[in-house]
Amino acid sequence: MKIIFFGNTEFSNPTLEKCNASFDIVSVVTNSSKKMGRGRHFSDTPVKILADKLKINVIQVENLENKDFVQELKDLKPDLFVVVAYKILPKLLLNIPTMGAINLHSSLLPKYRGAAPIQRSILNHDKITGISTFLIEPKVDTGKILMQKECEISDNDNYGSLSSKLSNIGAQLIVESIEKYSRGDISPITQDEKLVTLAPKIKKEEHIIDWNQDLTTIDAQVKAFSPYPGAYTMIDGKRLKIFEAKMAKGVNYKEVGKIINLSKTCFEVTCLSGSLKVYEVQIEGKRRMSSKDFMIGISNLENVILG
Repeated sequence: MKIIFFGNTEFSNPTLEKCNASFDIVSVVTNSSKKMGRGRHFSDTPVKILADKLKINVIQVENLENKDFVQELKDLKPDLFVVVAYKILPKLLLNIPTMGAINLHSSLLPKYRGAAPIQRSILNHDKITGISTFLIEPKVDTGKILMQKECEISDNDNYGSLSSKLSNIGAQLIVESIEKYSRGDISPITQDEKLVTLAPKIKKEEHIIDWNQDLTTIDAQVKAFSPYPGAYTMIDGKRLKIFEAKMAKGVNYKEVGKIINLSKTCFEVTCLSGSLKVYEVQIEGKRRMSSKDFMIGISNLENVILG
């Protein structure tokens, strides 16, 4: 079976590696390398870096409707497209592979259709999420489901750790899906439109911590945006991102957003329904650091009001 793999991010790589070990990956499609950092050096996508290591042909493209690109894919005569953490494929591409295109989505569809299913599941305090493989149709995340697998969200999970778990579960699931689908052992299931929920792209304002919110809401916000891009508050006119924190319930504070209880490893911030113990931060213009180092660098933190 000849497969063309589409992907960009680190989330895609476990699937690329598994598929390469099981099938004939004739090419990998990924975004063009971009100039990054002060030195303006070209930076490849994680998928290109892995594909080069695996010695797989790479096609870098931005315009998916470019005639030369479309013809290049046709000339490869693929049986199947596999798409993981990539762009929306236009209809003219979906008609190229003889068996269609399979996508890996990090939710139990039809729940959390959209760009941010992992963050939304954490923000909504879900205990269970999962992975779905489905046949791509022109309308986003609406195709018939091939296979699904649940994944528990632990109290210690953040966006990074949950993404890692789901990407590894998904890598195995997509290999099983391809094998069963190619043998005709799967009857694709139409999604129930009555059960649809959406996971729209995260807006910048959703990163801002409102200390008037419930403690569990703030805790989920920190986890949903760690390790990237970081939920943040303000201190002395500078942005303070919080990457690691724990809830300390028990006291309802009248004044919220106040720094209290400085210790050797953390400081606490008051909320309506308790306090948040903060262990790792990044203040604007500085590197990410432990709260211990942060407290050494800034004096008179006790009773400072954040926000």
